[in-house]
Amino acid sequence: MIISGKQIQNVLKVYGEQNTVSKNSKTDKGQNVQRKDQVILSSGVQEFGHLFQSIIAMSDVRPDKVSEFSQQIDTGNYQVSSRDIADKIIGQR
Repeated sequence: MIISGKQIQNVLKVYGEQNTVSKNSKTDKGQNVQRKDQVILSSGVQEFGHLFQSIIAMSDVRPDKVSEFSQQIDTGNYQVSSRDIADKIIGQR
């Protein structure tokens, strides 16, 4: 495909006309109208957001389990089977 200088001039002319029309359509009686983007969330989504933030704020530490295992370790009663360790390494459970 061969593009001639005349074709390029035609494209530039059309682009210039569109650009001029675009600039004129943006002005309203000589004033620029600037709108701010706005997002409106439904009440269900807002409720989900609040619940999600509550879950994130929750601690991953379970004090009752920590206390239980601490007592077992202190008394020497904490036992883990080698099968359980192997299963966790392999990722079966």
